[in-house]
Amino acid sequence: MIDRCGIAIGEYKSPVKIAGAGEAQRCFYPFKIEPYGRGCSHNCLYCYARSCNEFRGQWNPAYPHVTKLETIRKVFKSALYYGRTNGHINKLIRSRVPVRIGSFTDCYGAAEAKWRNTRKLVQMLNSLRYPYLVMTKSATILEDAALLDPELCYVQFSVSTNNDVKARVMEPGASSTSLRLDTIRQLREAGFWCAARINPMFPTHRDGHFSRGMESKEYKYFHWDLVDQCVEAGANTIIAGFLRLSPYNVTWIKEATGEDLRWLFAGGYDNLALHFSTEEKRYYYERVKARCDELGVRFSVCYDGDDAYEEFKYLWAQPNDCCDGLGNIPAFRRNFGHLRPVFS
Repeated sequence: MIDRCGIAIGEYKSPVKIAGAGEAQRCFYPFKIEPYGRGCSHNCLYCYARSCNEFRGQWNPAYPHVTKLETIRKVFKSALYYGRTNGHINKLIRSRVPVRIGSFTDCYGAAEAKWRNTRKLVQMLNSLRYPYLVMTKSATILEDAALLDPELCYVQFSVSTNNDVKARVMEPGASSTSLRLDTIRQLREAGFWCAARINPMFPTHRDGHFSRGMESKEYKYFHWDLVDQCVEAGANTIIAGFLRLSPYNVTWIKEATGEDLRWLFAGGYDNLALHFSTEEKRYYYERVKARCDELGVRFSVCYDGDDAYEEFKYLWAQPNDCCDGLGNIPAFRRNFGHLRPVFS
């Protein structure tokens, strides 16, 4: 059963889960663990996960829910050591499909300094030789650089602008973009495969400006130079995913910046969110892909909604891997795509 935000009912009852709604049918890495939940110290204004939690009255950035790691440990041991094969989660674990860490709440947010839940989770996964994908905006991941295993771990850093001042407004609790890029550089030097996620990718003009020639003033947040800066930092793969805004996001951004970003969108709310048209997004994705080709790095597009998902697969570095992990991280030998027929 799916709620109005497209999240499986009961998602918060278990820290080990498969993403709900269309994401599970499309994404190649929907298997995830949240060391923390219901709040994130970054408190990004555009965060769709924040708006979904706010909708339920469950968002608490200062005191996020701390996951009980013993619960996670039991789930993995029951699948790997006790031979339990019933249920989708057990099938995923026994097949060693990589698990995504920190997709709803950043796993290296402020709470990690006190609880070290992510560190303990990584230690457990390392002991099981289990592959994992870490998603973060925090430079504090470097505190665990010696613990994270390049044979098992894929690091993805989200960046949305190369302007540190503007990033501080939109992403008030996150590390600056400059610091994130420097962290990518250090992790690459340590032997990790790293992706820079330009996600959300903000438009520079109103929907229809590039695809239909409509006049529009410039919106100065994202700049195309960010692609070059990510590559200069050493990112192996650039992953783009376009902006969508809920009514909550629109309100938070207007309160912080004084600007109502609804002017950027040609249409109204669809499924509780504002979206750009497929053809307008195509211009942005193709331009970033062309630049990545010029710079000799890989490119992919993150899950982009059910209506546009198939439209952009021709841009992926790997047609059966949206995150471009297979074969690039030694332990990434299969993803959810290999098991999807079993689940359907």
